[in-house]
Amino acid sequence: MLARAASRNGHLPGLVRGRAERLPFADASFDHVTFTYLLRYVDDPAATLRELARVLRPGGRLAALEFGIPRGPLYPFWLLHTRVGLPLLGRLFSARWSAVGAFLGPSIDRFYRDHPESEIEGYWRDAGLVDVTSRRMSLGGAIVMSGIKAAGATETLSSRRYPHARSRGDPSAARGPSVAPATQRMGSAFYALRPGGWRDYWTLLHPPYTAWHLSYVVMGAAIAPYPDPRLVGGALLAFFLAVGIAAHSFDELQGRPLATRIPSAVLVALGALALVGALALGLAATAIVGPAYLLFVVLGAALVLFYAFEVPLVHSDLGFALAWGGFPVLATAFAVGAAPLPSALVAFAASLVSLAQRRLSTPVRRIRRRAATVSGEVRYRDGAREPIDPRTIIAASEAALRLLWLAMVALAVGALLARWSGG
Repeated sequence: MLARAASRNGHLPGLVRGRAERLPFADASFDHVTFTYLLRYVDDPAATLRELARVLRPGGRLAALEFGIPRGPLYPFWLLHTRVGLPLLGRLFSARWSAVGAFLGPSIDRFYRDHPESEIEGYWRDAGLVDVTSRRMSLGGAIVMSGIKAAGATETLSSRRYPHARSRGDPSAARGPSVAPATQRMGSAFYALRPGGWRDYWTLLHPPYTAWHLSYVVMGAAIAPYPDPRLVGGALLAFFLAVGIAAHSFDELQGRPLATRIPSAVLVALGALALVGALALGLAATAIVGPAYLLFVVLGAALVLFYAFEVPLVHSDLGFALAWGGFPVLATAFAVGAAPLPSALVAFAASLVSLAQRRLSTPVRRIRRRAATVSGEVRYRDGAREPIDPRTIIAASEAALRLLWLAMVALAVGALLARWSGG
């Protein structure tokens, strides 16, 4: 892009390629500084703002344009626009533009979950900026922020820590802390295979977690005195299609969290066909169980779509536990005629176990996908020391997850077999 810009605007004095976290310019080099859509792509927004303020002269203005999230009744329309409209519009041009459209909405959501607007304004003030203003535009879909560098704030934390960044010499000399690219991840999940080919589809399926969630279906069936094998088999297949394939396919469209190479069009087709198949099985069960079961079918489809669009209600810890833990138990228990009170108690237990799964897996996933470095040590009273690194942090949680999914599947299958054998 820089080369193309130089060819079109040869009169410009020069374009410089550098990192926002360590700019190759001296303190107070510029009268004004602007940036657009930057903070979502750096690992430390606060440090980046300090560095931008460092190269700004006192009295100069720093201004930024960033995407925002509309509030109130406009939020559902924004979700529809970013999760459905943008990918479809991009698809009119190319698969790559469709992927860009699919990435954008979740990227904005994740940024504001990690950095609320009130904290972002605090980052600006901590960087030595005053008169910080924030103006919402485009119905809340865009935010323009600006601030003025206070007099005397010429030496920020960035320039004090890295005084060699004041030189206008070699840009590579302006080195701050090493920041790993977002795509550089610390290993992969224990169930993931090496990227490429059929292995991507195995990784997409999350086999241990899919089996874990299907165990809740089996638990719901085991509550009933005489669970109909047809209904149990249909429920297993329906939830496998809805959770194992549809939800995971749609989730992979949102920024490629599993780093698979499956084309976006294939993910959309897989997700859509799996969801349609699950709905068809649900309608078939409704014909056997009765029209009241249609409520479970509609709610199940809605949960998959809400998960695909990263609606916060479902993507929260509690929402995840209820949607993928309690709901499969209740839906299956109702279909096979289980009593309400035992169904509610088992659904409550499944929600708690699913919540525990979330609490174990979320920190592991955060370290793998977002951490640049992990270091430190534990010092015990007897003088022993134990290093802290990604392996030591991840190992305990993953060991628990490996055991728990096997335990839940064995427990559920054992309970159902005991029921069918008349024990």
